[in-house]
Amino acid sequence: MMSETLLVRDYMAHQVITVNASDSVFDATEKMIKNNVGCIVIMDNGEVAGIVTKGDILKNSLLKLKDPVNTNVGLIMTHPFTTIESEASLEDAANLMSQKQVTKLPVLEDGVLVGIITATDIMRVEPEYVKYLKNLIYSKTPALKV
Repeated sequence: MMSETLLVRDYMAHQVITVNASDSVFDATEKMIKNNVGCIVIMDNGEVAGIVTKGDILKNSLLKLKDPVNTNVGLIMTHPFTTIESEASLEDAANLMSQKQVTKLPVLEDGVLVGIITATDIMRVEPEYVKYLKNLIYSKTPALKV
């Protein structure tokens, strides 16, 4: 019996928190905290322009002493960024995260943002895929390298 392929669309978060590239880092951070999310997707003229994580805010704003109130979030976003199609398998998503060294993937359908999938989402659904994400986990935490 063949096992059913687990698809990104069935396990992604459908409500994606977004801000405009011209919004301040402060506003983006406030929105992330209010919505209890680890990243926010940056939009520009209705198109996905990039992604910002908590780490991006720390590294690219606070540590560089950029004023979060007067710095546009578009200036600190990750771009180019990696996305995945909603019809892709969770296994493909885990592989892509490992290859690109990212833990969050905006999900697109015909170029339109429809969700987001994270490494945590994948590990909750299919712990077997941890094998794909192990290198990613260890690369993000040098003290854990074995």
